[in-house]
Amino acid sequence: MKEGLDGGVLSGVRKFVQEKVRESRLPTKEGLGYESTVGIFGGRLVEGRDGELVYDVTGIVSRIDRGGDAVLRTFDEHVAKKPGELLRRHPTWFFGHFLPNPLRFRGSPSEIAENARRLGLEGTYVLHPHGIEIKRPSVYKKGIALQDIYRADQIGSEVLNGIDRFEALAEAARYVRSVHDNKGAIGELLPSDVIFQNVEKGYVQGPILNLPDELYNSSKTISENAKKATDILDFMVSIGFEEIRRSNDWNEVKKALDTILENYGDKSVISVVGSLARRGRLVMLGDKYSARPVFTMHNKARLGFDEKNTKQLRDMVIESCRKYTDL
Repeated sequence: MKEGLDGGVLSGVRKFVQEKVRESRLPTKEGLGYESTVGIFGGRLVEGRDGELVYDVTGIVSRIDRGGDAVLRTFDEHVAKKPGELLRRHPTWFFGHFLPNPLRFRGSPSEIAENARRLGLEGTYVLHPHGIEIKRPSVYKKGIALQDIYRADQIGSEVLNGIDRFEALAEAARYVRSVHDNKGAIGELLPSDVIFQNVEKGYVQGPILNLPDELYNSSKTISENAKKATDILDFMVSIGFEEIRRSNDWNEVKKALDTILENYGDKSVISVVGSLARRGRLVMLGDKYSARPVFTMHNKARLGFDEKNTKQLRDMVIESCRKYTDL
């Protein structure tokens, strides 16, 4: 009974909720000829008569998603493994632990616009009365997301099939290093968060961040290096799961992780990535750090993890970071 509840019912709930709160996808059909797999959450894309493209957050589903996001993200980075013992020994900590106060959260339109400005993206994402205007709609209509490159086998597009995913991954990692060095940590970094504005003879060019709607919580004490490491851990884990799905080859997963590290290249951040992974971040099912399934639902949706592969991927992330920082 418990197995069925944890695996079947909760998985079904997760998929149902994810489908309901994903109100739009990147509108690539007309410009690139394929339907993107990149969903838009916390709002929906609305195109005006004059071509204005807006991330509209005024709908009821958008409001529900933003509220629920803060609650679910509370458990993304850490969850009590023995809540009964915590309640008995530290009741104040226990109740504080379950309040919606996550390390990261989806911002309001004004917070998102400020985050975009901080990241040097004010020419692309600006405040709008209904949410955020995408000032350069071509980024969404003709840009190629790294996630879609990894899912080219599912999409069936000649444009995507002509792109080497490891070359794209290397370009993405170099871009993220530049953002980190010049602007600071991002807030969330998944394959859907890097969009290439051009492709020339199979080589992607002009990387840019997708709407930076996730922010680090200013009430949390966390160093800038730890924030950057959280970005990179997101990236390595999500790419690792994308790669094992696509290739079913752990050698290719290792190649992908090494590609990220070699092209990102900041050893001070990479050492923190390994440390976070050893301490049980991110919260997932399938290894010794595993929590109850209800606490992993949001990371399951974000990362697409498969609990059968979690331990091996975590171990591989830790070992890749160790080897790189020892060089």
